[in-house]
Amino acid sequence: MFFDPERRAALLTFGFLVTVDMWIWAYLGHLPGFLWPSWLILLLMLACLPLGGFLAARWSGGGVQKGAMVGLLASLLNLLILGSLLKEAGSWATLFLCGNLLLGVLLGGLGGFLSRDSGDWEAPDWNSGFTAVVSLSTFFLLVAGGLVTSKEAGLAVPDWPNSFGTNMFFYPLSKMSGGIFYEHSHRLLGSLVGLGCLVLALHLSASRVSSRLKRMAWFVLLAVSFQGLLGGLRVTGNLTLSQEAADLSPSILLAMVHGVFGQLVFALLVMAAVLMSRSWRVREEKSDRSERRALNLLIAALLLQLSLGVLVRHLAWGLWIHIAGALLVFLVGLTVAARFWEHAEKRGLFRPMGKGLAALLVLQLCLGVIAAIVIFTPLRENSTGLEVLVSTGHQALGALLLALVFSLRAWASRKETV
Repeated sequence: MFFDPERRAALLTFGFLVTVDMWIWAYLGHLPGFLWPSWLILLLMLACLPLGGFLAARWSGGGVQKGAMVGLLASLLNLLILGSLLKEAGSWATLFLCGNLLLGVLLGGLGGFLSRDSGDWEAPDWNSGFTAVVSLSTFFLLVAGGLVTSKEAGLAVPDWPNSFGTNMFFYPLSKMSGGIFYEHSHRLLGSLVGLGCLVLALHLSASRVSSRLKRMAWFVLLAVSFQGLLGGLRVTGNLTLSQEAADLSPSILLAMVHGVFGQLVFALLVMAAVLMSRSWRVREEKSDRSERRALNLLIAALLLQLSLGVLVRHLAWGLWIHIAGALLVFLVGLTVAARFWEHAEKRGLFRPMGKGLAALLVLQLCLGVIAAIVIFTPLRENSTGLEVLVSTGHQALGALLLALVFSLRAWASRKETV
């Protein structure tokens, strides 16, 4: 199974998807101030295993075997956050490890056993599916990073790549509270994204895809690695394992670059998923030169607005310029969206993408208005939670906007007309 590229891609897609889903539940359940009962978090996480095995077997075949493999892969990936429990288990570590893997196999296999053949349902291109799952994990990482900034927790852990002098994969989960939770969980999520990009590059290199896609996968891996280095140096200022303040020089400039570059990496991953999709191979959407120019202008405006937003978030500078830029992006974006959904019967994928762009623009503007109300009225004094929610959501929606426009620009170049 693992040596066949298509089956391997399906296994990786569902294995990583189950892992991301489990981590989302764990993250939400442990948010400071919103703690869920431990039994509920565990139940929701374990439920992802049979569900993932069921979907994998139903949509890609393989029955019990496929479900069990998905469960095993997810359990292996979960060791990234279970390392501290293995360390604390001491002499019981081997038993704990085997139990974790066996539970994944049994629950995943159960889901595969309950599945039925999907009939004539057309499965997606699993290379595109796996890239989409890596994109999802990257978006999750962006949201977690936004909460780090909103909660001013970027320096809650003083050293890097260690956490308080301990290998970050063995740092006790019981000590992850307050700002440490936001910062340390962000690091663990980053390791999952990095591993996903590495596996994606290796998988595509051994698959029957174009050399352009293989190069793109390795480029994304380099970009993600650089992004991780930026995040680490933002904390320490230089390459050191020291926790002493005298040896550290945290950089707000690198924090801002880290914020902008992360959204670019996400947009590249989404565009890579588009380039690997079955629709990309069979459709021939047409655009003219004016539409491509309009998209280039919108991308430039979004990047400028993103940079201004980072200045507002980290330095509390340029708010009014950012508001003016938002109006510019909104007007340019709506114009572009309208161009791509006109003549709907002849526009193919451009119609839903244009409508999606318009919807995201309206939502983003609404979040901006809510943020302005919170900032410029007495609400700010008693609405810390609302301000965090709105600012983080505003950042996440901006990342989705950028990714959608990048994808639209790729489609606009699929078959160019003058």
